[in-house]
Amino acid sequence: EFYLPQQIPVGGTSTRDFMANARQTRLFFTSSTPLGGKELKSHIEFDFALATAPPGAQRATNAYTPTLRRAFLTYDKFLIGQEWTTFQNPALLPESTDFVGPLEGTVFVRQMIVQYRQPLAKGLELHLALENPQTETVNTTNAALADNDQDRVPDLVAKLVYKQPNLDLHVAGLVRQLSVHDGGNDDDALGWGISAGGKLAFGPDKRHDIRFSATYGDGIGRYLGLGYAPDALYDRIALGNRLLKVENFAAFGSLKLGWTGNLRSTIAAGYQHADYPGGVLVPGLANVSAYSAAVNLFWSPVKNLDIGIEVRHAEREVANGLKGQMDRVEMAAKYTF
Repeated sequence: EFYLPQQIPVGGTSTRDFMANARQTRLFFTSSTPLGGKELKSHIEFDFALATAPPGAQRATNAYTPTLRRAFLTYDKFLIGQEWTTFQNPALLPESTDFVGPLEGTVFVRQMIVQYRQPLAKGLELHLALENPQTETVNTTNAALADNDQDRVPDLVAKLVYKQPNLDLHVAGLVRQLSVHDGGNDDDALGWGISAGGKLAFGPDKRHDIRFSATYGDGIGRYLGLGYAPDALYDRIALGNRLLKVENFAAFGSLKLGWTGNLRSTIAAGYQHADYPGGVLVPGLANVSAYSAAVNLFWSPVKNLDIGIEVRHAEREVANGLKGQMDRVEMAAKYTF
């Protein structure tokens, strides 16, 4: 339903497919209540993008179960609940028919957070957060991510945000403890990452913009590209009960051109590369690199109605050298109300 570089087939297999769905449909509800001279606000949001259809759904009804997307409270300088990770700036995501766009190049996580925001100067804020931890590993023979639900310390994030009417910049840092506790055998490792990005609007009526982001870190795989690469290698037998962290670099850039007041295009590209520890066995299908490039055209004939078409080319490479490619044409219609 949307572009995932880890699902590009490798090794010479080739398939063609046509799919149509309404799973990007999204509903949200908000509230605001006066409390102590300030406002207590809430936001709860659902969509259908990650729901699993029951067997045979496409024969007749195409039924999908709503799934929780965002749910949080804000009061004064605090936010508590499920929201975009503080390590990410979702305002930088390029306009795309599949919402995410260059997935391999971006931080993309929604999770439980406790966030504090402190204004420092006009347009400048410091965001501090404790966030839900989760360590994702692969072993030496299997590239499937393992969910190690034994983390004991929240992920720590700090971000500086600078906003002006035509400018949005951020730099963020992440520190986390990777943990595995496996039948009395356990190991911890320190993961860290840094990310920076921005959005600059320009041109007549500020219809054009440039967006970019770059992220580098050690042991931050699950924060990038929906877990394109693991946080670490862990194999109790082959690696002597050690967590060996995986380094990652990811980046994307886009150029939006507003041809007229209701016609626009975006050109976007993303890239990610994972460096596995040297001198150890890595599963052959472990993801190493991915890139994609896309161009689209959106038309808004009336306010709040967007109709778009997008062409995307992408490539994936795994540890044993196999590569795969994907070419996709996607069309979308969205009405915001």
